[in-house]
Amino acid sequence: METTKLHNIDSSIIEDICNHISEGKPVNATLPENGLLHIDKLLPFICVYRYSELDVYFSRIIKTQASYLIVSDDVDITHLLEAIRIIVSNKFETFLILEFWPEKDDKSNTFHISCPKGKAPATVAALKEGFESLQDFYPNINVEIDDTHKRHPKHLEPIFDIDESKKKGTLVIGVTLPILYKNAESNELYSLFFREYYSVFSETVKRAVFEFIRVQTTDDFEHFLMLGKTNIDEVTLQSDRELAEVSEGMSFLLRTTPVNSNEEWKNFKKNKFDKIPSFKYRLIALDPELQKRKLYNIPIDEVDDPTIAFILRGKRLEIEKQLTMLEERGTKNFRFVGESLYGVIKKKVLEQAKHILAVYPKREEQKSKKRYSCYEFAEHAQKELDYYNDKFPDLDLSLEIRNDVAGIMVSKTKLLINDEISFDANRCDALIQHEVGTHILTYCNGRRQPLRQMYEGFEGYDQLQEGLAVIAEYLVGGLTVNRLRLLAGRVIAVESMVNGANFIKTFNLLRDKYSFSERISYYISMRVYRGGGLTKDAVYLAGLIDLMDYIKKGGALEHLYTGKFNITHIDLIEELLYRKVLVKAELPRFLERKSVQKRLKKLRKGMDITDLVN
Repeated sequence: METTKLHNIDSSIIEDICNHISEGKPVNATLPENGLLHIDKLLPFICVYRYSELDVYFSRIIKTQASYLIVSDDVDITHLLEAIRIIVSNKFETFLILEFWPEKDDKSNTFHISCPKGKAPATVAALKEGFESLQDFYPNINVEIDDTHKRHPKHLEPIFDIDESKKKGTLVIGVTLPILYKNAESNELYSLFFREYYSVFSETVKRAVFEFIRVQTTDDFEHFLMLGKTNIDEVTLQSDRELAEVSEGMSFLLRTTPVNSNEEWKNFKKNKFDKIPSFKYRLIALDPELQKRKLYNIPIDEVDDPTIAFILRGKRLEIEKQLTMLEERGTKNFRFVGESLYGVIKKKVLEQAKHILAVYPKREEQKSKKRYSCYEFAEHAQKELDYYNDKFPDLDLSLEIRNDVAGIMVSKTKLLINDEISFDANRCDALIQHEVGTHILTYCNGRRQPLRQMYEGFEGYDQLQEGLAVIAEYLVGGLTVNRLRLLAGRVIAVESMVNGANFIKTFNLLRDKYSFSERISYYISMRVYRGGGLTKDAVYLAGLIDLMDYIKKGGALEHLYTGKFNITHIDLIEELLYRKVLVKAELPRFLERKSVQKRLKKLRKGMDITDLVN
């Protein structure tokens, strides 16, 4: 059936688009009848969706790609695609057009791939395999391959004449997609399945195009992920920005940490460790309900990039649970919500904690008689900060000696040091690499990235951050028995609390069975019982164990310094690096030391966790 085209695309628009492509600039062009052309970078393919009536959700699926054309079917796109083909063919010598349209039969569960027989079999196989993977979520899915010249919707003319396209080195593949993500009668969206659907679609098309490029062109794309989007749109940046603002304004740990822990230690000791401390907290200067409303007004559902949407959605869920915990502070519900957020202790983590405390049943006495004052320590730390200041000239890396911090801690790019503390000289380097070479460095690397979550922190980022910081202590030869025992003791305390023990019983367990000092036993217990019970402290040892496994399996250490995220996000970080959404990290300079390289080799071979202190 022939359709009369009512609208042509002005030649000046086409010329402007071609100039952008030739100059390597991203294209975001509005076409007649609210059509949209997006080309992220010069690529040898384009996805096309021509519609009579726009399906918003179908267009979102198409928008997962780095090169797409979504346009009304009464707009003539022939000249535009021919102009794009000519520019692309100059570099790649070939061009792939993937036209997608929704299946009109509401009850269909079949993907129809229309393509020439024997042409680009690897591309077609990748499409088939990808769509079939949806059977994990929707068991009745079928994929059919049709060898036909009709690779376009029945009511439309083909984009290119098939015989002409062969002469021009252009392959056209048509795909009918079943609308499995909506209820045909009520038009209701199955939101959770839709996320899976468009994520699978996103990866499937990239894998198929990668096979096309690998076989048909000489251009060297190392990985299919390099075909993904590089540029981030304003909706995504807005969602990321608003999410970070809610997270930062919440100050969750500050509002769940007692303000009278030192006073209660004195009372606890005075009462011969027989009366449960009464902790006080800062007033909550926000309304969790209003913050949740703000949280769910953030337009994450409009983020087209499945990977970034997944990251933002995960962070939103974490913030929501933390806001609920603030509402429930001081009740048992605080602990239960926290368990859903931080997880339960894995059997392996508990076994390793007990193993550490069995191998090292007593506190290690100081090896060095030499101690640094806070000022001497600051002198050494400043040298490390100066080095990274040269690497990050736009950020102000500094330190402060103060009387209102416990020990040493990091706040963004600032190292804070207590004015009365002294340090074992043998631990100086390890502490600097823990705080500056890990926490400050990952923050600085995160600030170079386009997403604020990269420095504010992904969902559960503490786990990998602390694991990475402890590994830094090991690599520079400064990890101690006492540090390892502390991580293990936290796990024991969390397990004790979860099993129903009260503060005093857990304190006695740490002191009597595991030989922690009274002060340390109190400190560990305080952290675990604060707010009504916080299981978060168990993740630090879990992060170290996960990281050791990752390194043993050959994982790339350099990727872990890109920002602040969890070990479960590493595949996503690697994807965003391949796509050049993220820039490569500045690495800690201690990795250049020969002694560090030797220790890293030991980690790669695999070693017992208790050997980290030898």
